[in-house]
Amino acid sequence: MTPLETLLARHGDAPTLEDFGGEDQLWAQADELATSRLWFRAAETLLAAWDRLSSPDRAAAFIAEALTTENRPGVVGDLLDRLCDHPGYLEHHAATLNRIALRRTESHATALEAETAGLFLEVALRLALAGSAIKRYGLLDILVDPQAVSAPIGYARQVVRALGAAYEQWRDADLTTALHAFTDIPNLRSDAAFELAMCHLSDAFNAADRPSLLTQLTTSRSHFNEAIGSDEDRPDATAYRAAINAVLAFEAGDNEALATEAAQLRRSTSEHTLWLTGLRTGWRDGRYDTEAAWYTLSTDLEQAATHLSSPLPTWPSQTIQHILAVYTAHRSVRLTSTGTASALQLLVAPRIEDAFAVREGLLLHVRALLADAPPNWDRHAAEELRSAVESRLGFQPEETTGDGPGKDGAAGDLAAALGRQVLAALPPGALNGLHEQLTDSDPSHIASLPKAEHDLFNTVVEGLQHCPDFQSLPVRKHFIRLITATIRFLANRTNRGRDKHTKKTAYLFAPKPGEKLPLEIELQEDLHDYLDSACFEAQMETIDRSGGRADILVLFPGFSIVIECKRELKKAEPEDLKRYLGQTVAYQAAGVTLGMLAVLDLTPKPHWFPNLRDNMWTEHVPAPDARQLDRWAVVVRVPGNRTTPHDM
Repeated sequence: MTPLETLLARHGDAPTLEDFGGEDQLWAQADELATSRLWFRAAETLLAAWDRLSSPDRAAAFIAEALTTENRPGVVGDLLDRLCDHPGYLEHHAATLNRIALRRTESHATALEAETAGLFLEVALRLALAGSAIKRYGLLDILVDPQAVSAPIGYARQVVRALGAAYEQWRDADLTTALHAFTDIPNLRSDAAFELAMCHLSDAFNAADRPSLLTQLTTSRSHFNEAIGSDEDRPDATAYRAAINAVLAFEAGDNEALATEAAQLRRSTSEHTLWLTGLRTGWRDGRYDTEAAWYTLSTDLEQAATHLSSPLPTWPSQTIQHILAVYTAHRSVRLTSTGTASALQLLVAPRIEDAFAVREGLLLHVRALLADAPPNWDRHAAEELRSAVESRLGFQPEETTGDGPGKDGAAGDLAAALGRQVLAALPPGALNGLHEQLTDSDPSHIASLPKAEHDLFNTVVEGLQHCPDFQSLPVRKHFIRLITATIRFLANRTNRGRDKHTKKTAYLFAPKPGEKLPLEIELQEDLHDYLDSACFEAQMETIDRSGGRADILVLFPGFSIVIECKRELKKAEPEDLKRYLGQTVAYQAAGVTLGMLAVLDLTPKPHWFPNLRDNMWTEHVPAPDARQLDRWAVVVRVPGNRTTPHDM
């Protein structure tokens, strides 16, 4: 082997740019790399160093040329996965990758070609579904090609799965027509029936009325039966069929059937999870998240069904939460990010509303909880339920005043009028000062901070002054509380010493010989537990947040904040960490324009690590379109991979 092949063939991670002697030296060996069977290792090197390449276009051309001829499915699949998840590459070269992918689907005569073509078909679909500028029309022609049913199984099976995923997003009738053709192929009948069932389940979620919903659910269930009949080893189809049966049993008040189907759902979901382990299906996480949501819903359905007909005093404290989760199941059980329709509520809501309408004690219970809602309570769902039940009973909405419950309305109006007169006489500067004092001067969170932490607080808050949502008093009050808690967390973990640390905070220190550097999940769990112990309503790995999954979701009255967690091994300066801001602010699409990024800094620290005041700051992310809202993110850089001051 040549020295270059030895470098490419070494075990572990791909060589770094420095291992090649720098970018110029790598390009000096470009011809040899292009003809090597290990060329993909060089491609991995280029992708890892993409943000600091001086010739990213040359790197893209190198990758494109290799992809046009490579026929090894293992090589192609791994590299295409990396490319589809690489924002730097996709920003300027998604169209080129799409052209290559569509062209590579044309040849699938042999089994090897078919498997490779299927991988490129998946890439074309992923690019089209990503919402980029990639047009879907060339892909649709490939998907509905009548010749696909006679292609080798490796390609035809990918077409079937792509047809189902495409329909869930685009709802084009030609896609289901094409799927029906595959049900005549014995080796593909089960897959085709399953995808057809998922298409009809998606239609059920978007049904406009109860009869349409029931029709689509029934059709979906029949296709799941067909999938199971063609291949008994279908825990996925069994799980979805049980989910449909469980919802229908709940609506009918058949608690015995509900318990049976819920148990089947849990068994099948567990089997499917084991079956999926290790498969290349990460881009379809939405499907598996939906299965998990059905699993959770089955538990809520059982709890709600058991207690809706039992006396209120016998309810456990969490029962009302289970009932509200069922009442708004359409929020959590979705097939795609666009599936916002509330059709599922057409089935589950009437039974709940009936129970609350005929038993005054249940309605009073909801009203009492709304008057003094616990912090972990789904207030919005409770408001929906109360409003629906009161409307059914013909109640008139209660009039409210700005003075709050228990205060005299006339006195409140007089106080408000006098207050407006006094404030009107103050100059704008004085009003702004009062505003800041009222919102920022919370002695329990700010006044007692040590000097460095107080300085840091002032700097972070100053960076948010132009954020409109931060000027809203309720948002400002709660977000300042989160900022203060995060500063305390950062200070605590910065001061933590190796000889006093617990296993939970071992991620802060340099690994011992033979140990690996920690993953971001260790920072995520530590920060979540810290916030939870500080009485924040914090959740981990929450699905359906702007189409994704939130690392940490912090809930406040009327809004929520997503904390994105990352780790950085090589470059962790503020300018370097800006590459994570796109994902961080993307979670703000459906809420306030405020977010947080927590980064575990695992870069070497031979001298010292930055001062507390250098490890937290505010980033303003301008909108790409002037007609849209800008966004803001508070960045927290937690120093890890540390040694003691003595060792430094």
